[in-house]
Amino acid sequence: MREFDGTELSGSFDWPMPPSKSHIIRWLALGSQSIGETNISFEGVPGEDSVSMANCMISMGCDIDFRDDGWLVIGSEDGLDIPSSALQCGNSGTTASIVSAMSACLEGDICLDGDSSLRRRSSDGLCGALSQLGCNISSNFIPRIISGKVSSRNATLNWGETSQGLTAMALASPSLPHDISLKLEGVPVSGGYWELTKKICSISGKDFYIENEKIKLGPWEVKTPSFVEVNAEESLIPMATLFSRIHGVDVRKNTVDEIGGLKIAIDKVIDGSEVLDLTHASDIITPSAAIMAIGSGGKITGCGHARGKESDRISKTVEMLSAFGMKSAETTDGIIIPGGQSPCRPTSPVLTHSDHRMAMTAMIIASKTGGFVEGDNCIGATDPEFANRLQSICENN
Repeated sequence: MREFDGTELSGSFDWPMPPSKSHIIRWLALGSQSIGETNISFEGVPGEDSVSMANCMISMGCDIDFRDDGWLVIGSEDGLDIPSSALQCGNSGTTASIVSAMSACLEGDICLDGDSSLRRRSSDGLCGALSQLGCNISSNFIPRIISGKVSSRNATLNWGETSQGLTAMALASPSLPHDISLKLEGVPVSGGYWELTKKICSISGKDFYIENEKIKLGPWEVKTPSFVEVNAEESLIPMATLFSRIHGVDVRKNTVDEIGGLKIAIDKVIDGSEVLDLTHASDIITPSAAIMAIGSGGKITGCGHARGKESDRISKTVEMLSAFGMKSAETTDGIIIPGGQSPCRPTSPVLTHSDHRMAMTAMIIASKTGGFVEGDNCIGATDPEFANRLQSICENN
């Protein structure tokens, strides 16, 4: 639990964001299967989700040299292998999905585990597809034992709740034993993350196409660039924006790696759009709701799938705003938020439900109002330096 006294700020502040975990995790997946070395260059401290993915790849036979200015990934010459112990995915749902698909390409039993938050999240779409492809999946939740390997050639994958399943299958496809065909069901969400996966795969030697709601995947030779540069985490821009708006100060941010759909939504948040469709950007729902509450208000739509994140981000965002005395109402796929509201000091500790984006949002608001925020130890999943940055600004100004 962390206590905030509440403070008045003025001026401008540096708000350096960590390197994009979405990019790092994908480059780790392909670099571990590539011939030669991949130098993933970045500034700042990667989040724990990126570290979890790196450690899983090491456990499966990849070498990684952790340097201050990047990570050098050396793929296994003999391919990935069965780890000697359970793969620990931490808080990272993306890691759990990708590693599950990779495990399904190997002959043997592989156990995946993670923290209490990850254990509450189900991977129905991906696990269902892997089962149809001939793998034995002990549970759609983790801990999960995957007994590979893929033996069938056709399956159906629902990507109406998350695009992670399709990303996982594409990133694992270099190690598939043979060609497979996936029929895609549902209305896709988080499309920008799938486009990012396609882009990184294309750079590494493979183009993917969806035709008639089907995609063909098969083994291919990965040739990642020897050097890739990863910029800052775009999904954290709303955190910087919330801090700026609630304190009435300017913030200086570092360059981000843009992800389609996410940029459009963030621009609308910043511009004060009355209706915010987060079909392809559900990660930003919590800080966006807070920004709208202290701004002109509006309606968030299109993100029913946000209920399956680290927390039910629709109901828990409403709960968190209420703790600060701000009104909002949940809908099936979003939140209705009156504008012109001023947060007040909460009368009891604000719960964040082991959700790093919930915790960061609550801590930013509390830096203005004062109060206690519970569960702040989860923020390292994306931004390990967040708490120190926020505390330093508030204490030194």
